[in-house]
Amino acid sequence: MTGSKKNTRHTASNHTSWVQKFESGLNGQSLRALRQRAIADFDRLGYPTTADEAWKSVNPSALIRTDFEPAAPASLADAELEPFTYPDLQGIHLVFVNGHYAPEHTSDIPEGINIANLADVYDQPLVKAHLGKLAQTTDLAFTALNTAFMRDGVFIHVQPNVAVETPVHILFITTASEIPTISHPRNLIIADENSQLSLVETYAGTGTETYFTNAVTEIIARDNASVDCIRLELQGTAGLHVANFQAQLGRNSRMTFHDFTLGGAFVRNDVNAYMRGEGSEATVNGFYALEGSQHVDNYTLLEHAEPHCPSHELYKGILGGSSRAIFRGKIHVHQKAQHTDAYQQNENILLSDNARVNTKPQLEIYADEVKCSHGATIGQLDENALFYLQARGIPKAEAKRILLRAFADDIIGRVTLAPVRSHLSDLIDTRLEHIDAKDTA
Repeated sequence: MTGSKKNTRHTASNHTSWVQKFESGLNGQSLRALRQRAIADFDRLGYPTTADEAWKSVNPSALIRTDFEPAAPASLADAELEPFTYPDLQGIHLVFVNGHYAPEHTSDIPEGINIANLADVYDQPLVKAHLGKLAQTTDLAFTALNTAFMRDGVFIHVQPNVAVETPVHILFITTASEIPTISHPRNLIIADENSQLSLVETYAGTGTETYFTNAVTEIIARDNASVDCIRLELQGTAGLHVANFQAQLGRNSRMTFHDFTLGGAFVRNDVNAYMRGEGSEATVNGFYALEGSQHVDNYTLLEHAEPHCPSHELYKGILGGSSRAIFRGKIHVHQKAQHTDAYQQNENILLSDNARVNTKPQLEIYADEVKCSHGATIGQLDENALFYLQARGIPKAEAKRILLRAFADDIIGRVTLAPVRSHLSDLIDTRLEHIDAKDTA
């Protein structure tokens, strides 16, 4: 971006009147104070520029210079949703089209779990007590925008001692529009003591037009709770996606998060797991397969605030064309967090001379008795491994796909939901064949 911070602040101040118009169409004003604080933070922060530490290697102009309009509601038939669903996945399904709740696609909700459109439950004490507490607006401009303009999204509350036997699948889909549109999905998930939940988020788009999805998810896992999260990003070729995922873990709780980025022109993911209770455990994994001029950022922060909290992090990427990936991960071990066991790794394969990766794994440790490690690799396919396979009669193109698939399987195999794992496997196979074909043409 070439504009000054002053200009970005001037642009940001225009959102104040937008918020007033937006609120006038809502029922009730329970979030007025939260929205006003958010827009004040955004007005102070302005749009991010390369002067900001978290954006210094990124050109965010596509997110800033486009005049986006709020996405309008639309109706989709079940057949139009099928490409973005998981065959054989028996569970609870919710659909949002252009950021608006589509109740006609919602399945039955079992006992012991409260699932609702977030916009319908703003007045509930549990929502008021937790909404916006993890996803702070003081430092993240797009989170501030989401908080100011949030409307529809998912609220999930799993009651104590309830194990939800079927996964919850949330599909956010954006339809094609000649006018660039923006939506702000907001999700709040609370898993009470001794509860279990599996959550699948899919963000997708149709057509080749430009749109912007600005999503925020907050997850609270109370003592001894278990939450498994899978996020699949299948945005359209011109889709822009910014997501903030914030999780807080109670004593002896467990959270796993698997992120797969296969689409979108620009994708930015901020993932933060705060291990607030002793003995809590966080696993954060990611996989991205990029082509053309695609760009994906993954910024992660694992906060070890209490003793005996292990964390495991592995991100892997395959890049072709002139695509670019940025990985910045930090493991922060507080002084109190003795006996921390933390692992962080980022691995990348470049299929093109024009593809680029910037990677910066980090450790920030203030405790003495810890076991922490981190690392990163960037390279091409192993020529010796290729020769080995070719020497056994396997054509070179097939040998490359075998090695690429083995690289990806390290992440795919960690997904415990079999129908989701199978569908991801098929999607990634198709994706890798397409990327490899382009780079060998």
